[in-house]
Amino acid sequence: MSKNSLSTPRDNGVPQRVAATSPAMSSQMPNSTASSCPRDADTSEKTKVFSSPQRKALRINPIAVMFKITIAFGLIGALVAGYCTGLKILDLKVTTAGLYGVALVTVYLVQLFCAITNRLDVNRIANSASMVSQGLGDCEKAERQTQSSIKSEVSIVVVGYREDEQAWRQCLRSLQKQTVHPKCVISVVDGNEEPDLNMANAFVSEFKQSNAPLIQLPLLLSDVHRKTYYDNLPEDGPLVARLWRRLIGRHRPGHVAALAVADRAVMRQVSEWDTKWNIRSLNAVCFSQPHGHKRTAMFTGFAMALYALRTRDAIFTTDSDTLVQDNGLHEMLTLLDSDPDIGGVTADVKIWNRSQSFLARLCSARYWFAFNIERACQSLWRCVGCLSGPMSMYRAYDLDTILGPWNLQTFGGMATTFGDDRHLTNQLLAHGLKTRYTHRTWCDSESPTTFVRWVAQQTRWSKSFYREAFWFPISFAYQSPWLIVETVIQSLYPFVLAATVFRFLFDTAHSDDKQLFVWLITMFSVALFKSIVGVLLSGDLWLLLFSCYGFIYFFGLLPSKIYAMLTMHTTGWGTSARSSSERKRGESFLQRTFLVCHLIVWYMAVFVGVGFFLYRIFANPFFILIGVFALLPSAFLYWQDSVSLRDMRESITNRFRKRKPRCDSTVETAVAP
Repeated sequence: MSKNSLSTPRDNGVPQRVAATSPAMSSQMPNSTASSCPRDADTSEKTKVFSSPQRKALRINPIAVMFKITIAFGLIGALVAGYCTGLKILDLKVTTAGLYGVALVTVYLVQLFCAITNRLDVNRIANSASMVSQGLGDCEKAERQTQSSIKSEVSIVVVGYREDEQAWRQCLRSLQKQTVHPKCVISVVDGNEEPDLNMANAFVSEFKQSNAPLIQLPLLLSDVHRKTYYDNLPEDGPLVARLWRRLIGRHRPGHVAALAVADRAVMRQVSEWDTKWNIRSLNAVCFSQPHGHKRTAMFTGFAMALYALRTRDAIFTTDSDTLVQDNGLHEMLTLLDSDPDIGGVTADVKIWNRSQSFLARLCSARYWFAFNIERACQSLWRCVGCLSGPMSMYRAYDLDTILGPWNLQTFGGMATTFGDDRHLTNQLLAHGLKTRYTHRTWCDSESPTTFVRWVAQQTRWSKSFYREAFWFPISFAYQSPWLIVETVIQSLYPFVLAATVFRFLFDTAHSDDKQLFVWLITMFSVALFKSIVGVLLSGDLWLLLFSCYGFIYFFGLLPSKIYAMLTMHTTGWGTSARSSSERKRGESFLQRTFLVCHLIVWYMAVFVGVGFFLYRIFANPFFILIGVFALLPSAFLYWQDSVSLRDMRESITNRFRKRKPRCDSTVETAVAP
């Protein structure tokens, strides 16, 4: 595939850089009460703008739906009943395996087999496309696939908020090295203050050969869309009707008409900006807008790629701290074009800062298993549950369909502020589309290097997982039963694991105190087996660290998952503190308490349980006092990675530090006016 194979004829005149000051234009939203207006691209026009895949009509098979419902509730009932009754499937003399344990082992073996099969299938697709491009395939097939690969048109959307300048520039340079030349690289900076404009100016500097302008938008397109939608939406019905619609994944009456009006309002606004700045002729452009959150920036980028640039085939999205491999667009386009039913694809994600801390090393090992085993298995079933934000590609025709509903997502009556990538994927699955994963390309992204920041990230992701699993059931109706099986297993696992641990610690009915140690050895052995399999598949000895991942899972991720499940309704804290300025600013004492309070409760329960367990063994009530030691890891949660608490830490440290008179006088002299 040639570097310029994705380019299309454009206007000859490329506008020079737009001044950083906001253009003189009305900041008022379009008329949101208009009941009708000419849409830029109706259903027939849409097929002219975007490549329309040839698909069969989407139908729900009632028999298949009943089968999936039976699997879901049957699996949940069997696992819960088997655990509560203590049903044992295997007796290995030293230990026994219950129904849930057997289910976990079975799921892992299926995942491993499907992951290897998916790897072979993706390689077959890539090799077939390569042979076609070299003229070694069937003539008719070669002509069809060559047209698909050469004429495919893709734009890149990258969003960010006050990213570290060096990481941001490296990200942009990786996008310029793609073997497939994109139609346009669109950057959206989530903010229009001075630190945000520094990031925007860095984009202009990196794309100076393309005469990339900086365009400051006076309003959020997502707000235009949301306000117009609700202004044209009739009042909701009774409570019972609302609950039923939520259960079956339906919207209230008038949703379709209101959504169409909102879509037209966005298209009108984009058309005005396109007329003013000639956006459709640009090869690269950076937009800055009022600060919102990641979804508002993504919405702007997608809308510009679809309605201003009219990107015909695909939209590639990435984050501002991500380094994309040179063959990223090529491999993902190849997989996307292999099946018209595929709505989106994702690729492998690696950790570029894995050497900065032991935690980052563990996260890197966990990422390998999450993508190369779990997502690869889902890919074989065509139902990848989450297209990763650092590296995903969506079919333009389908992104146009789901963009509006994705922006309107609410939970508990509030607009959602996180889980953008998972909900975007769920929108595809709910429309009966397929999602896939390729191992043939990857990106390098950042991972938290400190425990508290990692816990905050995992809690946010866990809330998104549970919210999508329980409040978006329509996706299960169109997809493989495997999606239900994995969702049920992942949802129940934290609660089963916590119940098992506390049963060992507090249940006095167990006379054999060795069971806890046998169980711990068994869990470590299973993790070690997975690690060895990972090393054999990848050749990376660092994956042996995955056998230690259970430690941070138990003391960090497990309580965070339970906490996320119980607090899905709290959507107010959705920021990930991605920017370097936010991380330097740190958190206050109350903010840190809000992030780690569930861990403190968890540590108290675990340490008290350990003390009670030792009391049962040695019949000495003194061991109950072990619960006091929970204060040590709790203090660590406040001590680590908090710039705002630095003064308090230094004050405590200085009290115990011996100061020499000479040093004191030096300090006084240095600070004297």
